[in-house]
Amino acid sequence: MILMIRALAECDSPEAAAELAPRLLQATAQWLAVEPSPPERYWKMPELYEFTLVLAPPSDVTFAEVIASAPSGWTHSEPDDDRSSVWNREGGVVFLLPQVRWAEVLKHGG
Repeated sequence: MILMIRALAECDSPEAAAELAPRLLQATAQWLAVEPSPPERYWKMPELYEFTLVLAPPSDVTFAEVIASAPSGWTHSEPDDDRSSVWNREGGVVFLLPQVRWAEVLKHGG
């Protein structure tokens, strides 16, 4: 099983994205996130950079804790072995860091 967060964050430059990566790691420390993959410019919206963090333990409990960390903005898929919840920034609600504009929490495998 794997549990991960894909986050799209507003960054002015590749350097700003690189500086944001350790802050995202710190914001996800309670879920034992591993070093995020190097940020990449999101092809649809060049002002956003994509970060991917793998979390542990990859469980339904951890999934629920991540979702509970932002009180609104979530759209959930039907729960099964593969779960996905998408967060869109709305009304001043922050998920992880203020720069994060969109995120997806994925749990793959039983």
